[in-house]
Amino acid sequence: MNPNVLRNALRAAVLATVICASTALAADSAPGVPADVESLIKRMEESGALDAAIDRGIQRHIQRQIEARKKEQETLQKRRQQAARNARPVDVNRDRIFGNVNAEVSVIVYTDFECPFCKRFAGVPEQAISKFDGKANLVFRHYPLEFHGANAKRGAYYAECVGRQSGSGAFFTFANDWFRQTVSNGKGLPQGDQQIRELALKAGVKDLAALDTCAKDPTVAQMVKDDTADGTRSGISGTPGIIVRNNRTGASLSITGAVPAAQVEQTIAEALKG
Repeated sequence: MNPNVLRNALRAAVLATVICASTALAADSAPGVPADVESLIKRMEESGALDAAIDRGIQRHIQRQIEARKKEQETLQKRRQQAARNARPVDVNRDRIFGNVNAEVSVIVYTDFECPFCKRFAGVPEQAISKFDGKANLVFRHYPLEFHGANAKRGAYYAECVGRQSGSGAFFTFANDWFRQTVSNGKGLPQGDQQIRELALKAGVKDLAALDTCAKDPTVAQMVKDDTADGTRSGISGTPGIIVRNNRTGASLSITGAVPAAQVEQTIAEALKG
């Protein structure tokens, strides 16, 4: 509520309370607002007592709102942490993994190639896992948002096909180059298909015709859908969505948004405790 509207409402409520209480005590007096009530209201206004009472009421209202939001956020975070345990276990034969494939902890990032926040977050997980001497790795999963249109899915399909042809190292090279060069928000790479092929060649692809065929393969589209479904089942609703999973115990922690590397590092350290 607008503070001025709230202040006016509280002022009216205080005055109404004073008048009602005073007139009740003076029920046998002449009708109307007694003169002593008017005098009391005037003294309250002049002394600042009325404004002080209103300010206390506003502060109580604000504090209740803050507490309600905090409780709501705590409940939401608890639900996310519970849902995070539904994430598919990391599979070296299925997932795109950066770093030690046998790491105890995986930072699973659900990503949209056309998400501006994912663009900002690109490279942050790699920076975070580098601090843990092979105890943590990065797992990339696809989560193209519908409102980012065909280019988000196109990025996912081509990245996956780069990986199929030239390995996970090539996949991550292609992905990070896409994030650096895309206009983002569904607009894609400035030079379209030509630029996709240039990024693929730079990543190590040798057969562009096979790459194009792969990108149209229904099984690739289904794999992207499966990643998205896995994310949704695990509490992901936006990108980047991050689940830090202890691969030994299954304990999982959820992070939302393009957070700093320090927060990812802190969550990895917590996950390593089991």
